[in-house]
Amino acid sequence: MAAVRRALRQLGLRLRLHLLRDVGRQYPVFCCILLLLASCTLLLNRYLHILMIFWSFLAGVVTFYCSLGPASLLPNILFTVERKPKVEQQELFPQGHSCAVCGKVKCKRHKATLLLENYQPWLGLTISSKVDASLSEILELVIENFVHPWYRDITDDEAFVDELRATLHFFAAVLVRRAQKIDVPVMVNRKLLNAAVKHIEVISKARQKVKHSEYLQQAALEEYGPDLHLAMRSRRDELQYLRKLTELLFPYISPPKATECRSLTLLIQEILAGSVFLPSLDFLADPDTVNRLLLIFINNSPPEPATEPPSPQVPFLQRYAVPRNKTQSALKLELKEIRSQQDLLFGFMNLLKQESAVHVLQFCLAVEEFNDKILRPELTDDEKQFLHKEVKEIYETYCLDESVDKIKFDPFIVEEIQQVAEGPYKDVVKLQTMRCLFEAYEHVMNLLETVFTPMFCHSDQYFSYLLTGAESPTRNSKSNRGSNKRGETFGISRIGSKIKG
Repeated sequence: MAAVRRALRQLGLRLRLHLLRDVGRQYPVFCCILLLLASCTLLLNRYLHILMIFWSFLAGVVTFYCSLGPASLLPNILFTVERKPKVEQQELFPQGHSCAVCGKVKCKRHKATLLLENYQPWLGLTISSKVDASLSEILELVIENFVHPWYRDITDDEAFVDELRATLHFFAAVLVRRAQKIDVPVMVNRKLLNAAVKHIEVISKARQKVKHSEYLQQAALEEYGPDLHLAMRSRRDELQYLRKLTELLFPYISPPKATECRSLTLLIQEILAGSVFLPSLDFLADPDTVNRLLLIFINNSPPEPATEPPSPQVPFLQRYAVPRNKTQSALKLELKEIRSQQDLLFGFMNLLKQESAVHVLQFCLAVEEFNDKILRPELTDDEKQFLHKEVKEIYETYCLDESVDKIKFDPFIVEEIQQVAEGPYKDVVKLQTMRCLFEAYEHVMNLLETVFTPMFCHSDQYFSYLLTGAESPTRNSKSNRGSNKRGETFGISRIGSKIKG
């Protein structure tokens, strides 16, 4: 009996019956219809001339499906182009990939504002220097034509314009990142082609109803009927539609917490809707532009050889976003100023606690204390052992991947600190000349200055400190007890003193 089973198994392998089983699993409906027609043909062979109609129909359906289906067990008789898989890009709001503090993928400890792709979306974006210069010129023309004419009548201070440039820099970087995520073949096949075919059909019907071409546009608009897009009704409706669209897009393309400033939000929406999106759509809808784009896509001739060398790659709009106002802002703080004032340091520590990033400042304090000890000219063995223990604690606390207080450093920094921490205690004196701790300290200081200090300057705690004169609880409690009028006067005088310098 076993020999019979073995022979049947070998016969099935030779006949490739497993392929029939896979076909039945993949196409159950076709297989059922095929078995039904085969049974009817055997039982009703006298009506074979009638059943041939159904056999022909089934054969045509199977042939058509197998000819056009790229994912099929049967061979494909037509040439098909397989689309390359889209490279996954880093997500923007509200989830990112690399945390600004620990560098972990999809960090669950630190808040979304600490994700560098969300706070600084231009990181890692590079473009040609010529394209960067042209884009900077376009954005500068927008400010020159739509902001400076009325803003210069109010003040000559460029601080607001610098903030506006930084916001436009953020917008442009987010738009570029999101444009990289677009699946162009899917968008063309599912949206552009459908819209183009429908438009051609409407134009054909409208052309049959009119005799003169000057009435063709109005006839086409009437032919659309209720399917006519809202923005196509009038120029005013188009601008209003772009304003609403910009309002909906603003939370996705604006910096974190930017929507809380209503005045800046309205200004940016008007600039984008009336000065950026509307002229761009007019340019894309121009028949000359459409025909030129079609010729570019259809033309198979090779491009003209370049006469100049390719321009170098530069960071995205880095020079455009550089502040041009040299006057110190009354609301802008430096990290050293925060650390020198106890009230500001108390509020800054509260912000770091809210962001779960107190260990960032603790690392700076630990390294400063360690450097004061390690730079002594002569160290005893006991001091070397104590310093070696501190280096080991710094490594285990801030460099190990499994540590909850891990800070993202360059690999060479972690390797050099690891060599000293796991080596003999006498090697701790090598840190007097090694770069690892100095590089780590500079990295964390840059993180505090570029991420957390601007965040603190825009926080409610800092504004409360300016307006109400809030002090830390370490001060005398009597100084915190006063009338509202006295506190208001104190806060206003503090702002006035900062403005006067």
